Amino acid sequence: MRRQIISVLVAIFFASPGWSGELAEVLRETRNHPAVAAAAGRADAAREQVSATRRRYLGSGGVMAEAARYEDQRFVGVLSPAAFANPPFARDLLSYGVSYTVPIDWAGVIAAASRAGESNLAAARFAERQITLLKLHGATSAYVRLQALHQQQEVLAIQRERVRQTLERVQIQVEAEQLSTAQLRLAQAEQARLQSDEVRLRGEIAAEQAALEEATGRRLLPSEMTIGIPPWKSDSSTDFLPSALANAQAQAATAQAHELRRSLWPALAAGAEYVQFDGNDYSPDAWSMSARLTVPIDPSAWKRVAAAQAQARTAAQEKQATERQAQRDWTALQSAYQAARADVDALEREVEARREVVRVQAELQRVGLASLEDFLRQQRDLLEAEARLTQARAGAVISWSAAQVLLGSEPEDYIASLDISTVKK
Repeated sequence: MRRQIISVLVAIFFASPGWSGELAEVLRETRNHPAVAAAAGRADAAREQVSATRRRYLGSGGVMAEAARYEDQRFVGVLSPAAFANPPFARDLLSYGVSYTVPIDWAGVIAAASRAGESNLAAARFAERQITLLKLHGATSAYVRLQALHQQQEVLAIQRERVRQTLERVQIQVEAEQLSTAQLRLAQAEQARLQSDEVRLRGEIAAEQAALEEATGRRLLPSEMTIGIPPWKSDSSTDFLPSALANAQAQAATAQAHELRRSLWPALAAGAEYVQFDGNDYSPDAWSMSARLTVPIDPSAWKRVAAAQAQARTAAQEKQATERQAQRDWTALQSAYQAARADVDALEREVEARREVVRVQAELQRVGLASLEDFLRQQRDLLEAEARLTQARAGAVISWSAAQVLLGSEPEDYIASLDISTVKK
């Protein structure tokens, strides 16, 4: 228990805004993306729609006021036995009143509409979380890919220097007739290939920078930070977010079909009305209470019900398809994560070994026992291993991030997991 409390305190300590790293700040900026705000707005609209549907039980009414002038006198009020004794007539007539009708939902139309609204609200909330996590995933992917691409830039810079020295050496040897011109063309071809790699790399960096800028709203170059790999949740539930979203949509479609079908039943409502008439010094009033039974006659409504039922069946099938796809994606992401972690473990050992080789080679080159070209080649091999290590880490982080989107993790938990695992180089 003490260890768990300490772990929670450490997590809160590192996840607090005062200790958040650059990636955490980037992700918090991503949460202000207009697409996230739009998804939140749709959830608010769905919430208001649920409230409006539930208030249908309260009924509806209105206040009426009318002033009229006729070409001759008209009867004031409503016909009744008492009015025949002294019939009131007036040319200028003013009437005002109030009426109210309360539905009696014996067919369950309003209840079905309420269930459909609640399902739509659940779907809107799931969609809001999904969009938020997708934006966080996009920002994280662009961030770690940019780090890997910048590492590749360092490799190409060392390789460019090595190719330049090789080309100069070959040119001197060709002029001294120690090598053929074919060797020179081969060295020039290697230089051209290197220039092509640099152009391709600059294009990839520009694309990832554009993706990161789209997520955050500002241009950003990642700092020299090692993005740690969060642990995989092996005991996580199989209730995936896409499945939950598809389930809510299927429930909403079923409830809407049920609402349309029940709306074909006779409708019952209770009403009350009060009207005051004024004209020619007469002011009679009238009130009434009523119960109304309405039998709908709408041949096209049956076709609308059939269409809604077909949509409900389609939504149920889409739910099953989404569940299968989610399980497949989960397995693929887990395999990719495990493979990337294995690559990281192997490359960390390789990098450590190559650093020792470079240190020895640098000492040999300093005392003249090794050429600068050999030293640059060893340094290039080290940077290539470090670049592959960065790519493997990026692959593991991206797989983990995609899994969080699939699981529907809380956005703050997502940010805190990456923030805690990030350390300086």
